[in-house]
Amino acid sequence: MLPISSSQNPTIKLIRSLEHKKERRDAGLFVAEGFAMLERAEALGWVPDMVLATKHVDVFDEVKPTIVTDKIMAELSGQNNPHDVLAVFKQRYQPHPSKDGLWLALEEVRDPGNMGTIIRTADAVDVKGIILVGDCCDPYSPECVRASTGSIFGVTLVRMNLAGMLDFAKAWPGDVVGTSGTARSDFRKEYLHPVLLAMGSESRGLSADLSRSCTQLVRIPMKDGVESLNVATAAALMVYQVG
Repeated sequence: MLPISSSQNPTIKLIRSLEHKKERRDAGLFVAEGFAMLERAEALGWVPDMVLATKHVDVFDEVKPTIVTDKIMAELSGQNNPHDVLAVFKQRYQPHPSKDGLWLALEEVRDPGNMGTIIRTADAVDVKGIILVGDCCDPYSPECVRASTGSIFGVTLVRMNLAGMLDFAKAWPGDVVGTSGTARSDFRKEYLHPVLLAMGSESRGLSADLSRSCTQLVRIPMKDGVESLNVATAAALMVYQVG
């Protein structure tokens, strides 16, 4: 069978549409590129809906690749140097977080690069899961998936509105820790486990409501004149200290 070479092929049109947040949300799908990314997915038990490749590859026993031309792969790829393989997966969200281990709540974090880096760090520290509070960016966007370097398949994700998050924090059995530039307490300390760690958006930080729900507010000290740390950097410092 000849490789797919037409941009009007229905499969190609579907995958291209997943560049857009609305289409990803409506379809409940996302795209991951590259052998390393797909090998991580396979190792963690993810099975794609479809695999596209420029040559025959063996990654998933259950799904054989559809062969496409290099030109089509380049059109579908979000990278300057396209990989030889990509796959389409169903998005996964857990309905509710558990009340054990370390959970990271991100309130209205909007930058997909930061989100992907945080997911990667959370995976490295074995965080129990990430709660996306309010209007966060899409963790299944191409930018976020790439920045996660495969950890999108290894971290549990939960979505919550602010009201649900406040109720959950109220019932949390250990410390609810929030970060704030105005807090007096240094983050380098011991915490009562399990820990629910709340961090806010890049520009506004935690909302007043979520800050009030915390049992502790802590700061990451910086020298005078430095405005703030990147939220992904701050999250890395916090999860390694807490975890």
